[in-house]
Amino acid sequence: MRRTKIFRSNERIKIKKIICEKTGYYIRSNTLVSQAFTRSSYSAEQGGENNEILEFIGDQVLSYYVVKIIARYYGALNSNCEYAFRVRENNFTALRQEFISNEALAKIIDEWKLTDYLIVGKSDYLNEVDKYVKIKADLFESILGVIAVESKWDSGVLEKAVSKMMSIDEKLKSIIEEDYRPVQFNIENAVNTLKELAEHGVCSVPEYKYSNPDNLGYDQDGNPIWVCTCFVTNDNTGIVRQVWASSKKAAKKAAAYLVLCEHFELQNRYGVNGKYIVWKYKNGRLMPDTTNV
Repeated sequence: MRRTKIFRSNERIKIKKIICEKTGYYIRSNTLVSQAFTRSSYSAEQGGENNEILEFIGDQVLSYYVVKIIARYYGALNSNCEYAFRVRENNFTALRQEFISNEALAKIIDEWKLTDYLIVGKSDYLNEVDKYVKIKADLFESILGVIAVESKWDSGVLEKAVSKMMSIDEKLKSIIEEDYRPVQFNIENAVNTLKELAEHGVCSVPEYKYSNPDNLGYDQDGNPIWVCTCFVTNDNTGIVRQVWASSKKAAKKAAAYLVLCEHFELQNRYGVNGKYIVWKYKNGRLMPDTTNV
């Protein structure tokens, strides 16, 4: 901590470099950087603005984008067009809290080693507030508040910053598979579910096209090779998925399932939606064909 608001040039460069590496955003304003580190105890003694308003902004931005990112992974409309949560049901708040708690934010700030640059008044200095969890969490939110203000609330910048600051995508992907809860449809009922949606006008009537062993032959284990391509439109947007399998029925079911996942923006347990068009279905498991991204 320090009792002066003036950063040396090398200190300012170091702070900006760390923030850029950890958030993906380079803060240009030296003034806003100083404000993010300035506690109210200092401004009460010396005047000027402190980081409380930036902290408030950062808190709101953080909460919004954490919820948005979690919902993108685990929330979806189900086959009845109701919104459901497919992991840790009824515990969305607890999962959100794992990311935005003061303890979680303080741990990140400790890793960044930025508390030495806090600008504080005499009382904070004597009380060694740089060791307090809440103070560290406030600094995290203040930094995010600066990014919001300077980027003029650019949604792409802010979502990227939140995701990168917290490694949120990696943490969500690491949640154990036992937590996964399908949202009322799966591979086994996907064909009927897609048909019912079409009957209710949610999407177009699905089209299925096939290639069979007469054209494709057999794999190295002697299994027949079938390919099914499923296509639907919703809101004038086309969705297409192709699956290779050892039977016509398996290929059709898997293709319909992948189309449903994309339609409902549901992260299926096998791969990232929207990235892979062609898949293989073998031994009860879908595998994306990474050569056809």
